[in-house]
Amino acid sequence: MSPSTLPAPAPGAASGCSPQTRRISPVPPVLRYPANSLVLVAGIPGAGKSTMLNRLFGMTGREPATVRTPAGVRVVDSQQSRNRLHPLLSAVHYPLWRPLMHLLHYLRILAALRGGGPVVVHESGTRRAVRRLLGWYCRRRGIEVHLLLIDSDPGDALRGQILRGRQVAPRSHRTHVRRWRRLLADCPAGPGAVVPGARSLLLLDRRRADDLAEIRFTPGPALPAPGGAVAGAVP
Repeated sequence: MSPSTLPAPAPGAASGCSPQTRRISPVPPVLRYPANSLVLVAGIPGAGKSTMLNRLFGMTGREPATVRTPAGVRVVDSQQSRNRLHPLLSAVHYPLWRPLMHLLHYLRILAALRGGGPVVVHESGTRRAVRRLLGWYCRRRGIEVHLLLIDSDPGDALRGQILRGRQVAPRSHRTHVRRWRRLLADCPAGPGAVVPGARSLLLLDRRRADDLAEIRFTPGPALPAPGGAVAGAVP
């Protein structure tokens, strides 16, 4: 598979391809990445990130800390930070401590990356500063960054928020959608346009995310790809 593979996106996703961003269909059931990698699973709230990660890594969504799988993969989901803080702050209205939850999530991401890969991170991806920070930190630690983007229709994502019982404010939802569309507009320029230094990018809609059966990490460096790029998602 090419360094960056873009299946046909959901309506409103970016169109067009650069040499690093090519479309495939269907998505392979197993994605393989080098062991020393961060796989950043991004999408607007309600896109299905936690649902996919829970299914792929055998989590319940009730974990209060970073999950380490039997294969040694560290999975960092923002829900874990919320689960950790909720018993302490349940008497406080959630919007008042949401910034603390985000801060704890980012600190837990950095802590997981300090140990090297493989690390899988749940993140909206709609904050450019956070994407740059992750790119910079991974470059310093010698960790490859691979992007797995779930593109959901905003209405479907809103319904997903309601079903999970964690609905963001309407204004916040619109902000996420607007920033996500900007991110999608950067995708045809290659993964490095989304996260500096990223090696691969795979864009899925919700249906294709459901078809994904496994994310597997393999020892050794990534295989070289044409043009000196590094292969990321390999069928």
